[in-house]
Amino acid sequence: MKRDLMKLRVLVIDANEARAAGTQAALAAEGCIVLTPPPAPVPPLADLVQVLRPDAVLIEMDNPNRDALEQAHILQPSGRGAPILLFAPGGDEEAVAEALRAGVSAYAAPGLDFAKVKPLLDLAIAHFRAFSTLKAELAAAQQSLADRKLIERAKGIVMRERGCGEEEAYRHLRRLAMDRGQRLSEIAQQIITITALLSK
Repeated sequence: MKRDLMKLRVLVIDANEARAAGTQAALAAEGCIVLTPPPAPVPPLADLVQVLRPDAVLIEMDNPNRDALEQAHILQPSGRGAPILLFAPGGDEEAVAEALRAGVSAYAAPGLDFAKVKPLLDLAIAHFRAFSTLKAELAAAQQSLADRKLIERAKGIVMRERGCGEEEAYRHLRRLAMDRGQRLSEIAQQIITITALLSK
């Protein structure tokens, strides 16, 4: 179920202390729970997200440099990701594309009316969830394909060694998997590994 945006835990990151204070006050006035990084030196973004567990990260910067974008890039595939809303100038097509490639979920120019921040946070969260779902589906599809390849190789080995057909080889693999309480792909990998060792 979609979480009430009024109760969002938002991590605010901004080197400009005065601007950060204004952002934090505006978000708090909207009912958000505002999280702030510890005093300098500020830990890497991935570490902050792991410790503070925000629902979203709002970053304001005068120049979206490569170091900042690299932190966003590292965060996303780590399994500790969070939606990132970036406020930065220079929102041309190339800058926006680079930020999105780095893992930023939504990009906006600075000085935006805070009445419009909630829809942007909502957009960032929706984009992040959709991307995470697609990434999980892709990983599952890739794993399924890898498993099928292992099973096909193992079937070939069983067919050769036992002089049987494809169906019988597959049944043999399934029986082994059931007897040992393992996945079919794990049995297949073991057969492939043992065969490779014996062939040496």
